[in-house]
Amino acid sequence: CALPILCWVCLGFWDRIVNSNFEEEDWLENFRMSKETFQLMCFKLNDFLKPSENAVRQPLSVEKKVAIALYKLASCAEYRVVASLFGVHKSSVHNCVYDVCIAIITVLGPSYLKMPSVTEAIALAESVEKVTGMVQIFGAIDGTHIPILPPTNGYRDFVNRKGWPSIVMQGIVDCNYLFRDITVKHPGSVHDATVLKDSNIFKQSKDKLPNHCRIISDCSIQLMLAGDPAYPLLPWLLKGYTGALTPEEESFNTYLSSARICVENAFGRLKARWSRITSY
Repeated sequence: CALPILCWVCLGFWDRIVNSNFEEEDWLENFRMSKETFQLMCFKLNDFLKPSENAVRQPLSVEKKVAIALYKLASCAEYRVVASLFGVHKSSVHNCVYDVCIAIITVLGPSYLKMPSVTEAIALAESVEKVTGMVQIFGAIDGTHIPILPPTNGYRDFVNRKGWPSIVMQGIVDCNYLFRDITVKHPGSVHDATVLKDSNIFKQSKDKLPNHCRIISDCSIQLMLAGDPAYPLLPWLLKGYTGALTPEEESFNTYLSSARICVENAFGRLKARWSRITSY
């Protein structure tokens, strides 16, 4: 019978295949990171995810919890498929995904998801200027839609302008494609400008954003983010011209778009790496 063989393969996937035989490209393909990065993540999340000393059943190791969560996030596989592959119940897959995500937000979030210092922002702005010619731009802001299964009540609130249900993710990205800030809490029908005005980066811009001015043609220009026309024009947010444009204004918009492309590329990389957020 093939069933015992299948069960043996599933139970041995993590211990006998991944840990023993996976090459670097296998880690990248299945878990979207190198083995070294995986081990570093497990080390940093160990205190948050380690099993309780009073556990009744044999608990999953931190490494296996993280592996299950990453495999699920990196693929569109159903819970039962991931459960069979790792030899656990599908409810355990759900718990692993939830626990690991909470651990990443709590433990790793404050260290990796933060605004650059003034020194870092100046260096980023200089990099942007060399490539695009735009001065005092250290990053870009934009929104993207994450598909979801909406609740029955209030379904219409989640339907975006393209006609499918989603939640809005606002992201601030620097020229190195690093996410510096995100806001994820608004239904898909909400306009990008509304998401911005309800975000912490807007409410606490004086405290969160790097503050440095540069004198250009006798004008004091502070560090700014590049945004599309959906956003309001702010002292720290630069948007393009709209309406009937002069050649100079069209040229300005072209250069601004080249400075803003980093956030669109970052969203593309995010969705390509973690396939789970492109489907429900």
